[in-house]
Amino acid sequence: MHISRLIIAVAVALGLPSGLQGQSACPAGEISYVFVDNHSIFDVDDLPVNRFRWAFELANALHIRTRPSFIRRELQFRVGDCYEPFLIADSERILRRLPFISNAEVFGIRQDDGSWHVVVDTRDEWSTQFGVTMEFENGADLRSVSLTEQNFLGRGFQVSAFLIQDDANERLGGRFFTPQLFGTQANFQIAGGNTQVGDFWSIGVTQPFIGETGRWAGTFSASLNEDYFDYSAGTPSAPANVLLPEEQRRFELTGMVRFGEPGNLTSVGLGLARAESDASGFPESLRFVENRDFANPQPAPQEAVDEVSRQTFFSSGTRINLLFGQRNIRFVQRTGLDALQGVSDLQVGSDVAVTLGRTVATGGAPDDFNTRVRLYAAAAPSPFTIVSQFAVEGRQIFFDPSTERRGWRDVIGEFDLLVYWQPDRLDRHTFFARVAGAGGWTMDRPFQLTLGGRRGLRGFNEEAFPGARRIVMNLEDRIYLGWPAPTFADFGITLFADVGRTFPGDVPFGFDSGWKGSIGGGLRIGFPAGSRGVARIDLAWPLGASRGTGGPVLRISLADLLGLRQGLADPQLTRSRLLRIGPDRFNPRR
Repeated sequence: MHISRLIIAVAVALGLPSGLQGQSACPAGEISYVFVDNHSIFDVDDLPVNRFRWAFELANALHIRTRPSFIRRELQFRVGDCYEPFLIADSERILRRLPFISNAEVFGIRQDDGSWHVVVDTRDEWSTQFGVTMEFENGADLRSVSLTEQNFLGRGFQVSAFLIQDDANERLGGRFFTPQLFGTQANFQIAGGNTQVGDFWSIGVTQPFIGETGRWAGTFSASLNEDYFDYSAGTPSAPANVLLPEEQRRFELTGMVRFGEPGNLTSVGLGLARAESDASGFPESLRFVENRDFANPQPAPQEAVDEVSRQTFFSSGTRINLLFGQRNIRFVQRTGLDALQGVSDLQVGSDVAVTLGRTVATGGAPDDFNTRVRLYAAAAPSPFTIVSQFAVEGRQIFFDPSTERRGWRDVIGEFDLLVYWQPDRLDRHTFFARVAGAGGWTMDRPFQLTLGGRRGLRGFNEEAFPGARRIVMNLEDRIYLGWPAPTFADFGITLFADVGRTFPGDVPFGFDSGWKGSIGGGLRIGFPAGSRGVARIDLAWPLGASRGTGGPVLRISLADLLGLRQGLADPQLTRSRLLRIGPDRFNPRR
């Protein structure tokens, strides 16, 4: 990329149109030309001639390059604007957040007349993804199959079809997403399909805050989801599941404005949201599954009905929400955190988001007050990168005409601490540590956590050790090999260990698991070389007395599920959340 930058800089400096008017209005000078050089996946001309050259050429031939017009619409500046270094850097970060852009560099070249030529140099990721996620424990277990084009026609359209067979939650459907609706920077997405219970669909338009300088944001969305809530009700050696059919309908209309300067931004917003959730067929619709035979669910026994009944206080409500945010963030670049060699823009500083919601008085709806608080903090004292997050939400019921419930209910809390260590003397190693806790208290909505799985103890399957509260600690040594084809793809290995525990609380089928552990290792692949994405093949074993109650488990996935790349949100908490609204949802992804 540095050689390319030098060549482009010379080309731009020679004879390209300039011309500056009204220079006095721009103390640093005016942008007189913007040159976009959008590379394909590989620069074949810069590669040595060898017998594998055809593979690079074939990858480029099969890939549709991102259109320059798409890239230009993502920039924070246009020809005629004043040259501002912060907008140059912000545009570079915006481009790097796109999943089909491997890397981006944006820089200015001062002209003799005082104007600036700006060069936008990008390289594409491989954007067509065929994903297969499998687990091997006493035989092959297909979890998901998907086909996704993340940059259809080079216009940033994401088109996908998927089949998910995650035990009870089978889904067959598709999704379309564009980050530039009708040539704007608004996002649009629509998705739909079938589940074992019924249908699911969602549609939404969102205008996020653009970079660190955007002043307003908003969203309109609506969704329906008919599916099972899957309770784990057994042990790793004798698995059982209880399936509660649940229908959820959501609607949201929210707008926000932001004040201040980058590094010290305050946001406020107002929204209207409605959520409906019920299981009208309970208890007759409750199903029981033994030994993961999900094709033949049976009517649930009475003891299972009694366990689940305390989490079937379904309700609906329309709420007015007030949103507040305080964002004190700057950026540093780090290489090889979750990727093998890819560059990421780390948000350093703090970000606070608060949502306050009050139910609109309607017949039959409980009179309640909802709140959500999220705190994010990060620091990057080299060679360390430290990221933490804490979030809590719940509702205070003042009066519920249908039940005797009062006080704080549906309280959900979580915290995450991630530490990356990249020592200079071991420059191909990234040591990663994670401590994550989650829990629910006085839950009226369906709620349960488990200890096993991709984001927990990887030597156990997903439904191992149910409970109301959970703590997990993960350690990894991520090693970049630089072999066998460093110009074509990144290859690495990882060694990992997990320790965790669940606590029963008051959720159905919860119990104290005691401390459990697992160890393992695997292969990590990034394609093309320098990619920010990683595919993993992991093999994990339970430790100590847990042997014989799980594993070994072999998992194949197209994502690194632990770390910043996939976000800090816990999927098991997401399925039980009442509030999904907050100022942080409009911020750029990390």
